[in-house]
Amino acid sequence: MNWLALGAVSEFLAALFLLVSFVFVGLQLKQNREVQRASHQRETLNAARDFFSITRSSNIVLEAVSICMKDYSRSTQSGKHIFTTWVIDFMLLVEQAWYMKRDGYINQASYEGFEALMLSIFVTDGGKALWPTLKQTWGQDVSAHFERKLTDNTDDILKHYELMPYL
Repeated sequence: MNWLALGAVSEFLAALFLLVSFVFVGLQLKQNREVQRASHQRETLNAARDFFSITRSSNIVLEAVSICMKDYSRSTQSGKHIFTTWVIDFMLLVEQAWYMKRDGYINQASYEGFEALMLSIFVTDGGKALWPTLKQTWGQDVSAHFERKLTDNTDDILKHYELMPYL
């Protein structure tokens, strides 16, 4: 075998190994993305669970949320403050879930759960009172999405206290 043929075979094998290494790196990146997606989804779902445990662990928060949802005008300043910050906290979770769904880090079914719970809060008396102001605190795309949902027929959306009768 001459040196030219040996050099050609060596270059071919080097190119083949380079191609194989690119395929391997691509597969590793894909696997890493799936692991990252699952991790982000789990973190967001755990944050939502922790958020809703607030009303289980504090009677003051439970009472403020309950009163504001049903009759916002009847609540005290302190109650309105508690309710408003409770809604904002959940809005931040929902906004995060919205962007994660858009970017493929959370599945459609999980996102739909977040959206349904957010809408169930916004159709209450307190949610209706807060929405005109709080919608300005979200990203414009998220706010516009929820604005469309809230201007559609909201008769089919259960109020949060109908989903959770203890409120």
